[in-house]
Amino acid sequence: MATPVVPSTNIGIYTHLREATDCQQTTNLSLASLCNGGTYNSITNTFGAAGGPAYLFDVGLGEYLTLENPPFEMSTTIGGGYS
Repeated sequence: MATPVVPSTNIGIYTHLREATDCQQTTNLSLASLCNGGTYNSITNTFGAAGGPAYLFDVGLGEYLTLENPPFEMSTTIGGGYS
């Protein structure tokens, strides 16, 4: 099942990135962890079978390689998701 695509405006970590990556947590979300799947400030977000870290998005506009390493920017996730 495809995940929702990150919108082009008013991106929310909980509302958009969590759903687009199929993140299993609903609290203690980390932009860095959602982008590259690592642990940041003791926060590690995990992903369901339909998703994964944002740097591995397989659909969307633009190039997502910049999501693997800092600095992490929400604007680079625009249009991303999993098919």
